[in-house]
Amino acid sequence: MRIAWLSNAPWAPTGYGNQTNVFVPRLKRVGHELAVIAYYGLEGGVLNWNGIPVYPRAYHLYGQDVAAAHALHFGAEILISLMDIWVCQPDALKPVPWCPWFPVDMEPLPPPVGERARAAFQPMVFSRFGQRMCEQAGIEPIYIPHGVDTEVFTPLDRRESREKLGWPQDAFIVGMVAANKGVPSRKAFAQQIEAFARLRKKHTDAILYLHTTKGERGELEGMNLPELCAYLGLEVGKDVLFADQYRLVIGYTEQEMAAIYSGMDVLMSVSMGEGFGIPIVEAQACGTPVIVGAWTSMEELCFAGWMVPRQEADAWWTPLAAYQWVPRIGAIYERLEAAYGAARDEA
Repeated sequence: MRIAWLSNAPWAPTGYGNQTNVFVPRLKRVGHELAVIAYYGLEGGVLNWNGIPVYPRAYHLYGQDVAAAHALHFGAEILISLMDIWVCQPDALKPVPWCPWFPVDMEPLPPPVGERARAAFQPMVFSRFGQRMCEQAGIEPIYIPHGVDTEVFTPLDRRESREKLGWPQDAFIVGMVAANKGVPSRKAFAQQIEAFARLRKKHTDAILYLHTTKGERGELEGMNLPELCAYLGLEVGKDVLFADQYRLVIGYTEQEMAAIYSGMDVLMSVSMGEGFGIPIVEAQACGTPVIVGAWTSMEELCFAGWMVPRQEADAWWTPLAAYQWVPRIGAIYERLEAAYGAARDEA
């Protein structure tokens, strides 16, 4: 089958780019012909990526103006989109049968999501939560979860990983791997950083590593995280470490990310809502436990770690006419204390 794949470029340092890199080569290896349509990560011409053509965006932010033309040029039999479905324009994607593979990170199914899913040839979701929300709205999607390359994301020696990263060997290191995008933050940066600040007051050997943009210059319209840290009494460079901001632009390798996860004591990822949550699985594949919320997809992905129950979060009605959950600071702090105790018991 000839498949056109609309998403981020496979080299893009994003969740969608990550999964394009994971799945597109595998689909090719089992006999399909693939072309990637990169609405993010390529402009101005077609590139060849490992024998797969990657088409560029044109003018629409999400490639809706050119995706169908690219798919027809390639001779695609179906068009798979890996992206938020509510930004898609079904009429613009005709006549190629459109199969959106999309996140659901709110409850109930947001009306714009349902409207577009009903217009699809075959909707697909990557969480059981998303499948359930769709079914309650009268939509029958296929469940296909996201994936992680466990040959890369595997437990590495913690001491060696920390030595490579320049992290203290005897510290309790809490990590966050999340996009600092938009306010209010879907990733609940404010609540999680304040919970860590409480932990730090009690345990001065605790360090927070933030694998995200600082937001000091309004990047991605995100929060100014150094400003928040300073207000909470956390010193950047000592109590809080940030990823190299330039490296975030050009991308960390998967091997480097595996070392980062392996160097952590716990990954803190108590988002307001997740369509999947790739770092949650990557961290656990590297042997690092996680702290997540017991809502949306996160509940399905916690195999080793701690969950904040829904009753310890507050519902927030979003602009998409559905709920997400704001985790309470004290609830996150309690799980951090549990993680700290478990790490020290192991030591």
